[in-house]
Amino acid sequence: MAGASATRAVIVALLVAHIASLVCSVTGWAGVIDVDPEVRTLVNAGRARVLVTLLVADSGDEALRATAIGRAQDAVLSRLPRSHGSLLRRYASVPLLSLEIDATALLALERMPDVVAAVKLDRTAAPQ
Repeated sequence: MAGASATRAVIVALLVAHIASLVCSVTGWAGVIDVDPEVRTLVNAGRARVLVTLLVADSGDEALRATAIGRAQDAVLSRLPRSHGSLLRRYASVPLLSLEIDATALLALERMPDVVAAVKLDRTAAPQ
């Protein structure tokens, strides 16, 4: 009997994991986007320059990775409200976008957990 209970528990756990996976794929919810608190403060007062980190599968092939980065960038830009965000730079080899955004654009980015991992303030680094 103990073996049957353990088997049932494993089956239930697998079913729950599968259902959760289906819900994530249907709703687009992949996780919580990491938003820099300073970005939130700045966009509430106007606009901010940000770096958007994109979710791109790591591939051993550089050409495939560059294509995946471009697709992720296109997905974000196509869903970003035009008058609320400006493209500053696209990166070809790293999964980033440099944008200038307002509060409306930040809200839109937060609704893209399928392609956006983080929104960080674009800080100028001092030379070392």
